[in-house]
Amino acid sequence: MTLVFAWLLAWAAGVAAYCAFDARREPGWWASAAGHGLVFGMLLAGAMADAFAREDTIHAVHHAALRLALLALGAGAFAVWRRRRIGGERVVVGAPTLEKWKVILLATGALSIVYRGWLALREILLRPTFPWDAWDAWAVKSKAWFLLGHYEPFVSATTWITSAAGADYTGPAWSYPAALAWMQIWFASAAGGWIEPLVNLPWLALWIGLLLAHYGQWRALGLSTLRAAAFAYALASLPLLTVHVALAGYADLWIATLFGFAVLAWMRWLAQRDVSQLALAAACVLLMPWLKLEGAVWMSLSIVVAIACSVPRRARHFVIGAIGVAAFVVASVGHITLPVYGLGWISIGWQSIDVPVIGTLAIAFHAKALGGAFASLFLQPSWHLLWWLLPVVVIWRWREFRASRPLRCLAALLVICFAFLAFLFLFTDAAQWAESYTAINRLIMHLVPAVITLLALLLRDVALPRESIRTA
Repeated sequence: MTLVFAWLLAWAAGVAAYCAFDARREPGWWASAAGHGLVFGMLLAGAMADAFAREDTIHAVHHAALRLALLALGAGAFAVWRRRRIGGERVVVGAPTLEKWKVILLATGALSIVYRGWLALREILLRPTFPWDAWDAWAVKSKAWFLLGHYEPFVSATTWITSAAGADYTGPAWSYPAALAWMQIWFASAAGGWIEPLVNLPWLALWIGLLLAHYGQWRALGLSTLRAAAFAYALASLPLLTVHVALAGYADLWIATLFGFAVLAWMRWLAQRDVSQLALAAACVLLMPWLKLEGAVWMSLSIVVAIACSVPRRARHFVIGAIGVAAFVVASVGHITLPVYGLGWISIGWQSIDVPVIGTLAIAFHAKALGGAFASLFLQPSWHLLWWLLPVVVIWRWREFRASRPLRCLAALLVICFAFLAFLFLFTDAAQWAESYTAINRLIMHLVPAVITLLALLLRDVALPRESIRTA
């Protein structure tokens, strides 16, 4: 009962937090609220455990539940107040009757997704956390804190060796953020012990939230029920995403989800100028560094692109000129040090890049990594035919792409993100992760929900009359 209570309370808090951002009832609002609520609720529960249960991790729910409930009530009250304020601008959504074949198709797709989720649930319940990064980087902290009964800092190996015996703890990923570890503390406390299948259930809930929120936001962006469901099925069927559910414990699916949420909200801001969606996008972007170090990179790139896209067209050539001058100065000096939130001061030179929490990456071209990158995208079964279809769809819908500023902005963000990955895996020591088909797929996955959103928006009105999603 405590575990059920912990889940329901976290979900309610997350739904209330989402509704505080978006109080409008547009098409798909229920799916958006449920999906975002699942993800935000789990993170809020972890944040409350971090804030109020450091001295007694075993009873984290007991210490944090009341605070989380108060937060949920406050967010819910704010959402109701906002809803009443915009009551005069209510969006009336029609509910056209679907043809029988569409109903059958939707039901078949939904049952297929449920069955896939059931298979992933069985995998989670059948085994403990796998002894890969899921254990080395994430669960080691939460399990240590829970079994100790209180929080202890994790430090570098050098600091650990020089500190008093037993004073600190260390590990291969000691510097990684601990937000997900505290989330696991919340559910371990609710389960009454460190029961890894129950501690890892949030990864299945994350997958469900990812699909629901994307379906809901796609509906609000103009996709019909059938099209939004079709793209939700496409997202759900990608093999690597389900693998990260079944092998629960990695942070990559969390980054992919929040990056996808941020892109969806940003698209709604660009298309509809809804300030609440801009705030939601900013919240998702700022959360990413708290989950994984790579989140700091995606946050930085997202902010830069969003600012660049907000610059008026007349001023863009000045911005481009300033960037060119800055690049020339950096190239002339040959060395620059930049602060990046979550990573520290990064030193970039001609020969190497030094990241304090990761180490030094030597810069050199690695030809063998090209084969690994090509195989990861186009030959291995991780992505079905996604990367073959993407350029075909963009070429086919080029006129619509050129005519839509939001789509051009999204494409610019994705191109810059993929350019960063290309540099990382082809021109630094990270090439070994491309040659071994390991981290390259996991980092590509961070961008995949956003890529599906690009495809969905490009194809939202193909072969059908475009439906209006807003009526007075």
